[in-house]
Amino acid sequence: MKSAPDSTEAATALNTSVFNLAIALGALFGGLVADHIGLSGVLLTGAVLAVPTSLAMWSARGRA
Repeated sequence: MKSAPDSTEAATALNTSVFNLAIALGALFGGLVADHIGLSGVLLTGAVLAVPTSLAMWSARGRA
């Protein structure tokens, strides 16, 4: 909202759209992993993706 103070409605719509897209893509890729590897593969994939995400957050937090 700070980057687009004159168009709050558009920024809110974009934020909501990206949030829903992330949910849809997560469901799609989770379903593909479950179909090809199995349910334990979904958990393993989540754990593997959590590591670089945690490192990125830790790195960004140190810069702020």
